[in-house]
Amino acid sequence: MSGLTKIFKVRSRDLKNPVEGLETEKRNRIVIERDILPIIFVPGIMGSRLKNQKGDTIWDPDDKWLMLKNYGLFWGASAKNRKQLMIGQKFDPSYLEVFNDDKKHNKVLNHEKDKTRDKRGWGGVYWNSCGEFLKKLQTREWDQTVNLFFEFPVHVFGYNWTASNDLAGQKLAAEIDRVIQLYRDMGRYCDYVILVTHSMGGLVARNACMREGIKDKVLGIVHAAQPSDGSPAAYWRMKGGFERPHSIPAMGIMQWFKNPVKAFKHKKANLIQGEGMGIPFTDLKISEGKITAWILGTDGEEVTALLGNMPGGLELLPNKRYRSNDGESCWLELIDSQGNKTALPKIDPYNEIYREEEFYYRLVNPDWLNPGTKKTDSKEQPVLKKPTSSWDLFLGYLAQAETFHDNFATETVHPGTYQYYASGIASADRVVFTRADDTLLAAVRRKLGITENNISKKNSLVFKAEKGAGVIGKPVLIEMAGKLLSPSVITDTDWYQNRGGYRDRVNDQGLPAKDGDLQMVTMQLPDGAGDGTVPESSAMALQLPTDTQRTFCIADRQEFQGLFVGQNPRLKPKHQPDFDEGYFDRGHEPVLNTSSARFITFTAIENICRKEIRRLLQK
Repeated sequence: MSGLTKIFKVRSRDLKNPVEGLETEKRNRIVIERDILPIIFVPGIMGSRLKNQKGDTIWDPDDKWLMLKNYGLFWGASAKNRKQLMIGQKFDPSYLEVFNDDKKHNKVLNHEKDKTRDKRGWGGVYWNSCGEFLKKLQTREWDQTVNLFFEFPVHVFGYNWTASNDLAGQKLAAEIDRVIQLYRDMGRYCDYVILVTHSMGGLVARNACMREGIKDKVLGIVHAAQPSDGSPAAYWRMKGGFERPHSIPAMGIMQWFKNPVKAFKHKKANLIQGEGMGIPFTDLKISEGKITAWILGTDGEEVTALLGNMPGGLELLPNKRYRSNDGESCWLELIDSQGNKTALPKIDPYNEIYREEEFYYRLVNPDWLNPGTKKTDSKEQPVLKKPTSSWDLFLGYLAQAETFHDNFATETVHPGTYQYYASGIASADRVVFTRADDTLLAAVRRKLGITENNISKKNSLVFKAEKGAGVIGKPVLIEMAGKLLSPSVITDTDWYQNRGGYRDRVNDQGLPAKDGDLQMVTMQLPDGAGDGTVPESSAMALQLPTDTQRTFCIADRQEFQGLFVGQNPRLKPKHQPDFDEGYFDRGHEPVLNTSSARFITFTAIENICRKEIRRLLQK
């Protein structure tokens, strides 16, 4: 054997075939080249850092002081200021872009063993939310067979989540092409990518796969907590604001035993919130993971000023295919003072609910769309009259969302899809309104909690309207006094709304009003199984191939087996949990950082790759 060494580069997939050109009398060196299979992570709403056209940072939850300065978390920024920062005068999809070129931020982001994170888009995401997940994904020691065939650089696709998911899907499709070509230009083999998504990122990924030629470049997708058919939580929050204490389930003895430190912190937070003192809503809690919710708004007026002007936010509403956890298409229940029920939508939520301008169950109060403008509350032009320009803009964004949803009706699910979700935390899989007479006695009863039935076996946490709203046996004098006193004295509407709930005074026709024979309408607390944001019915809605299990439920098995019995059966997951996690970690946002989520994601990716390897070897 003599002469120079002859080098042969062979793709892993070609190892089953003889290597052509080998010479027996010379040194031969065979270099096995793995295919590059990029993993692209797509975050959910609020998960990408954003800046405006001037380069000013607008959204960066990792920079808490910047968020305090921009939005006034402690002292309260107005809905007008919030809208001006995030939307401007009116929505423009080019107004905000991903802030991925922050040199100071990226210097800290890059690691000595991984100095190109910023080049792969890592700097454009909410790091405290998904950073640990990304690091675990990048440093994963993959199965030997999979590792022989593929190399997995992790990329991140940040996007302007205020704009339509259709636009984000278009840009993701372009990013998939760019990433593949990037590695090809390096002289590496790269044919596909794998997509890993969280929440709204799933809608973006599915939309991208609808683009011509892109679906064939995606080897597989792993969806986490995707609102496949939307979520009533989007509606709920536009009425009452973001995160409330009730979304956390009650603690059992086992939770104290398993994690006493977290249990103590949770109990302390409850006391601060007022739960331990019998106060349902306070505005004192400021905690990690809740900052984004507080900034987007703690009441309906603040949230509507933003989401009502965001096409991306409106696309999270329940679509025409949405079903509650009970399998019902009518997810909005209206219970009058006599206990009679009306269920909506009968056919179309857009025309029956979202475009409604007057009745109390309307999605938006037109006066809230453009805060800071003069409200029309005179007798000649009652408060129900809309500011025309703001309302017309809203209808345009809504029409855009409807088109986006309708296009998904014919979308075929990618054959390499896996999905998982968390459950057992109170979630809005339906929305329930109750009505009661707005009298002094009714107000007193509300204050004392007499009319609220928290432990109903039939309707669980839904507070049933007391039949007749307490009319039977009501003292005549108190009834007369109630009608004579000022509604502001009788009711606690403003107090309730300013603490994340929704109440309003309405007349007998269901229209918001200030005087006359009034009733109080109250939106009840969510009580369905889910992760606090996405109900399990929507998270598991995709109909996936049945060749293997592809849908997984994360929940607390101890709660599943016993804790829900006799308390709130609607919180119980529909299916036996596949993975066990306590309630501290399985909420909508923190679920990515659980060991269960990592195991599901890693195993799903390996299964996707093994299937491709089998195909290549049989080819």
